Amino acid sequence: MLKRALHTNLPRDRKRRKTEGEGVSGALGFDLCTEASGVEGKRKSGELSMTDKSVKLKQKEGAGNSNGVEMTVECVDYVLQLPETVIHLILSLLRSTKDAARTSTLSKRWRDLWTSFSVLAFDQCKFQAPEGVKDKKTCNAMFKEFVDKSLQSHFERNLGIYKLVLHLNSFDQDMAHRIEQWVGLAAENKIKEIGFHASGHYTLPRNVFASETITGLRLEGCRLDTSSNITLPYLQKLYLRKLPLDQSIIMNLITSCPQINDLRLILGTGLNHLQISSLLKLYRVEVHYCHGPALIEIKAPSLETFWFCGKKNMPCKINLAECESLKRLTLEDSGMTDNQFRDRFFMFPLLEKLDLHKCLNLKNIRIASHRLKRLVLRGRKKLVDVEIDTPNLLSFEYEGDEMPFSFLNPISLKEAKFSFAPVKNVISEPEWFLKMREFLGKLDHRNFKLVVYTNKNVIIHENLRETSLPPNCGLKFELVQASVSTEELLDSSLQKRQVETLSIFSSSGSEFLKLVRKTITRKEDPTCCISMNSTNKCWQHFLKDARMVNLKADEHVAPWMAWLKSHPRVNEITCFRLKWKSDKDGRMASRQGLHLT
Repeated sequence: MLKRALHTNLPRDRKRRKTEGEGVSGALGFDLCTEASGVEGKRKSGELSMTDKSVKLKQKEGAGNSNGVEMTVECVDYVLQLPETVIHLILSLLRSTKDAARTSTLSKRWRDLWTSFSVLAFDQCKFQAPEGVKDKKTCNAMFKEFVDKSLQSHFERNLGIYKLVLHLNSFDQDMAHRIEQWVGLAAENKIKEIGFHASGHYTLPRNVFASETITGLRLEGCRLDTSSNITLPYLQKLYLRKLPLDQSIIMNLITSCPQINDLRLILGTGLNHLQISSLLKLYRVEVHYCHGPALIEIKAPSLETFWFCGKKNMPCKINLAECESLKRLTLEDSGMTDNQFRDRFFMFPLLEKLDLHKCLNLKNIRIASHRLKRLVLRGRKKLVDVEIDTPNLLSFEYEGDEMPFSFLNPISLKEAKFSFAPVKNVISEPEWFLKMREFLGKLDHRNFKLVVYTNKNVIIHENLRETSLPPNCGLKFELVQASVSTEELLDSSLQKRQVETLSIFSSSGSEFLKLVRKTITRKEDPTCCISMNSTNKCWQHFLKDARMVNLKADEHVAPWMAWLKSHPRVNEITCFRLKWKSDKDGRMASRQGLHLT
């Protein structure tokens, strides 16, 4: 299970988010080597040992082999044989300290690797002073002493350090001196990443920019003094958040750090012109809600991902003409016109993913590509017509008031999500109802199930030919591959929604309906989740009751569901009324995402 969790935690396309978190940071300061040793000590003697690199399975041949030859099958566990650099990368991507520490149980080799990998995280806001100590100066002094002792203890054990994270909210001359010492100690011990998060006008010490081992810098809320020489020859990831920036600072960093491949600027100020032209390995650039810039020019032959979120009423000219390798483009640009979009889109023949968010001036656009695999359109109120000619599109997502798009050939589509805003005083079906039915008619009904969400109700159509849409407009639709398991489908439908009724459109004797009934049957002690933490439990642990109801007899369900019976092509409609645990158990469910009735 732990190895499967490792694969689950590894992000697709690194699961990069708009704002980068610190993944494995703790409340005060965590030494993951210590955490690992604690987990290792809890291993029971009866558990399966995974220290062997391979397992030999021997089996006697049956009657078909008169010689009774003994077969040997060698199963190699490649997870346990990964290179150290890959294991360190896995550990750095895990979402919490405990998850990272638990990997030490995989094998002795993984446990030993903790001596060369650790993440030290210190948060001044969350520092807990001893009971009775309330004076701010005393608390700050104790925090400094705590960090000093933690680092000293770590280095006395000759432990390497992978990442140092500091969250600081108050500064004085002594704190500035301490920070310089802490960073210096980390640099001497071949640190790989530094995360520095400050609230105030603190200027980062110069020794941060003088390390030949640092590969990642995440800086927030401070000032940069880059007037001195910068020696970061192996820096690959540079994330700057809430920093005063200008082109000279960026140019100084870029020219001194030729290995940068991932650059993210978030909520920066003072940057009027962003120009990048000398980073040959640059594959990702993100600019989010910076004050400005008026012009972005990037010349990077290896750039694959560009993500721009502009501020409202602050137009920005974007020039990516020499980024011919671009595969993923995300734009949130309220000032972009139809002509500007056309020029940008058709410039990138290799584009595989296109996300358009709040591009409010777009009205009539055409999206045609044989390579595009994912398309997202969100928040375009003025959009009138979108012609989509993408024969290899796998995923489509739309959010808006109407349905302005038309697909010429959605033959390869695997999944789709639609979200429509409510319309007041609806007398008849809105126009987009007809367009939705036309779109569904172009799909192979055998390959999909349609899930409809409205208010606190979920309707699952087993067959697209038997689709009936509710007579209101606050709807969300999801097209799901028919091959998706019943458990996965119910998990996605019930885990984070306030669901009161679950209705199934199906044919008589449907196996799918039988599986749904079996899955939602109340279990006294579900064994589906191995985690002991209630916040990690799935919806089955909070389901109090699920009973089948008669659409005519149930007063709560009947008024909303009356339209179901009016559909002549539906062979069978089954409706379940769901009730969830409340009070103390309900609060636990709320923490893990369930909204209970």
